[in-house]
This record gives sequence, structure tokens and C-alpha cells, in this order.
Amino acid sequence: MGAEVVVADPFQRYRGLEIAADAPRPAERAEVRYHLVGDLDLTQDSTAGGYARGAHGAIDAMLARGVTPVVAGGTGLYLRAALCRLQMRPPPDPAVRAWAEDLARDPGAAMAELRRLDPGAAGRVDAANPRRLARALERAAQGDGGGPGDIWSAPLRVPALVACVDRPPEVLEGLIRRRVRRELDEGLVDELRRALARPDLARGPRQVIGMSEVEALDAGGMPGDALEDALVARTRRLARMQRTWMRRMHVDLAIDLGDGPAHEAVPRIGAAWRRAREAVV
Repeated sequence: MGAEVVVADPFQRYRGLEIAADAPRPAERAEVRYHLVGDLDLTQDSTAGGYARGAHGAIDAMLARGVTPVVAGGTGLYLRAALCRLQMRPPPDPAVRAWAEDLARDPGAAMAELRRLDPGAAGRVDAANPRRLARALERAAQGDGGGPGDIWSAPLRVPALVACVDRPPEVLEGLIRRRVRRELDEGLVDELRRALARPDLARGPRQVIGMSEVEALDAGGMPGDALEDALVARTRRLARMQRTWMRRMHVDLAIDLGDGPAHEAVPRIGAAWRRAREAVV
């Protein structure tokens, strides 16, 4: 395809979280050029607005060079941010953000306050995700109902083929368990401990799967033999969220791979891309 990859994943942007984020390794990056991978230090936060500016710049530069951009997620919000021109919310008041993040450390108290401020938001939020709980609290405190805005209605910036590759839940479960086991074998715990040892570690990288679990492990709040199952449970929730986003998006090509190898999707995506390109031209 003569393509380069724009990665729609906030955590793959951080240098020092390559195992936790399952970022493309040097051998993969030697074969294909990746954008917005390893471009942030652990002292920085990745925001959807900042990511969108970087993704749009990378995509436009590729198109100017006659290169096909492949945007791969990641998260649904970042995928939409790369493909569309979303109206991003203004940054919150720092004091409100600090209050919300502090309160989110106690999910029960945070949910009680959110129900008081915005019962609708309380019914939508993933209470098990501290970051989402904090964002819902800060929006409610500032009178922002947290509705979808133009996330789903914003048009594509340039013509694109949107493909969703999926698998049955039981197959995903097995793949998730194998991924977690591989990451642990590669040194996930030591990587996260090095990040946690930094006094200047930013809020954003703290949200990566495994960070809070290793913190609990080292504080004595989690037995060592519970870590793997805890990581599997967090990753399973992420996969469920990704599938929910894709169901809400307009998808041009849906592929159920069953239990087949991932590369079996490539010919079908390539053929659909060629047809779509010919239709546009």
C-alpha cells in the first residue's frame, strides 16, 4: 500500500512504557514508519486535542508525499480525533481537576458526589476507571453535561476506509491472557516500577494498565499471585470499551477473524481499500 502508520493510542506515545502499551518494537519500526509513537516523555500528558494536532499534521504530510496513512487504534476517541476535526472541550480549571482527581481515589465517595452533581453522568461513567470518573466529576462541577458533542457527528477530514477487525469473546479472552503473560515475561513489572520511581511522573502515564496494580502489589495491597488475573480483567474491560466504540462508528468493512491468524484480514482490507480509492479517484 505504500503506507505509514499513525497510532491512535495515548499510551504508545510514552517513552518508557513500551511493554505496558505493547508499542511497536524497533524491528517493526524498521519495516514501517510509525507516527505518534514514543514522542512523549513520562513527565508529559497526552491529550486528545494535542494528539489530534499531531495526527492531522502527520496525515496531511503523508498525503502531500503521496503516502497512504493507516490509522490504527488504540482508543475510539483517538481514532475519531485522527480521522475527524472534533470540537475539543476547553481545558478545565486546574483546581477543579485536582479536586476531581483527589476525590476519584475513593470511588464510592466520587460516585456519590457525581450522582449529586449529575445523575445522568453517574449512570454513564465507568466507575471502575479512576480517570474517567475524575473527568466526569470535573465536567459536572463546571456545568458541562459531558454529552457526546460532535464526537459521532463530525465528518471525516479526508476520505477514509474504516475497517473493524473483531473476534468472538472466547477467542479474545485467550488472546488477552496470552498478551498479559507475554508482557509479564518481557519485564512489565520492572518497567512500571521504573516509571513509578520517578517523582515527576505525569498523571497521563499513570493510567496505563498495570500501573495501579503494581503500585498495589508493592504497597502490600495485592498478593503477587493475583497480579496476572488483575491485568487480564483490566485488559478485558479495555477490549469491551473498544468494541463499544466501534459499534457506534460508521464502519465500512467489518471482519470477524474467528480464531484465525491476524494476517488473514490483510487481503480483505487491501482489496476494500483499493476499491474505495478507485471510487474516490
